[in-house]
Amino acid sequence: MTGRVSSRLLFSLGLALPLGLFGAGLARLLDRPAVSLLPPAPAEAAPRRPEGPLTYLPLPAPVHATIRGGQRQLTIQVSFAVEAGRIDLASMASMLKTDLPLLTVELAEALRACDEAQPSLDAFRRALPEALRAAVNARYATAEAPEPVFEALLTDFIVH
Repeated sequence: MTGRVSSRLLFSLGLALPLGLFGAGLARLLDRPAVSLLPPAPAEAAPRRPEGPLTYLPLPAPVHATIRGGQRQLTIQVSFAVEAGRIDLASMASMLKTDLPLLTVELAEALRACDEAQPSLDAFRRALPEALRAAVNARYATAEAPEPVFEALLTDFIVH
């Protein structure tokens, strides 16, 4: 009889100890303050909103560049969003076509500079539209429209 009681007591202690430790760990885990996995939002001014409808003008040819220290080839196709009320769409489309060789070189340089500034391919991919928009705005800015391109949209992003 004593053997049976002692075996039940040992069994009960063997079962209660891990369950007690598990409960204590769970209580401690749930008692912690919440942790945010997202980085804090930067304190910036509100993003500029378009004043009128946006029209997307595609770049007629893709842009090719070597990135990541010569280890990878990148091919992108870009469309630029312009505000229809601020600039003449026909003249902007004409400028994109006539300046295509020089614009492609400038975009490739902006692409390489953005690649060198970003630590990872994912960060580079997120920063690239703003870099391309800045390069086009620097080329086509006028007194009437200091930022003719509202945004750059990557329609193709191919890394070889």
